[in-house]
Amino acid sequence: MVSSIVKRAFSKNMITREDLLKLAKRLDIAFNCVVHFEALEEKRGYDNGKQFPAELYKGGIQKRLLDNWLSSGFNIYTLSDGYNFNAGLAGCEWAAFLRVRNPDAVVLRVYPKDRTAKAEHILCQLSSSLIYNFATLVPGKFDKVPDLCKQGFEVLAQGGAQGISSGLRILEALPPFELHGKRILCVVDALNLADTDSIAGDVKRLAAVLGRILARNNGHLLYTTAKAST
Repeated sequence: MVSSIVKRAFSKNMITREDLLKLAKRLDIAFNCVVHFEALEEKRGYDNGKQFPAELYKGGIQKRLLDNWLSSGFNIYTLSDGYNFNAGLAGCEWAAFLRVRNPDAVVLRVYPKDRTAKAEHILCQLSSSLIYNFATLVPGKFDKVPDLCKQGFEVLAQGGAQGISSGLRILEALPPFELHGKRILCVVDALNLADTDSIAGDVKRLAAVLGRILARNNGHLLYTTAKAST
């Protein structure tokens, strides 16, 4: 009897990974999130012997990305379009390549599926995709905190300034990941499309939150920039 009471009291102060994933599911409906397969598992044929694009290898892009990945400790790197390559495509290929060639890595890549949307919506798309996929990396059970609640996810799903703020609080509230000794690389594509005067401060805050998340998980953060749609 006593043990069951203690168990119930303990459970009230805990939240499970499954609970968090259920809350995050509403974000996929609202913002067409990058799903788990695309973000964490997509290998683009490298597991069938595909080689890294020759133009990226010969242009030194692969070496730059590899040097960054092999650097010790937390690291932030930005890759922009070059004379003969697209940074977003390079990041996509690198993520798939690394998943196969380094199975001891967790490689997460997110991007806005609607690049013609307003800056606020793009920022919500990216924040929601990060939350949706980070949720798969948290421990099975962890301490319940106010910002990881149904209301916070509902506010984010509504978008706008309040949605952005709620998304940042949710990201900040996530516990350290359960990586089982694996290193993590997080690739964020096209964040620069949201970097307009109206929400430049929010973009900086998201970058700061991501930096703290990857730092406490001893990970690497790669930004790939994108050209604005005309």
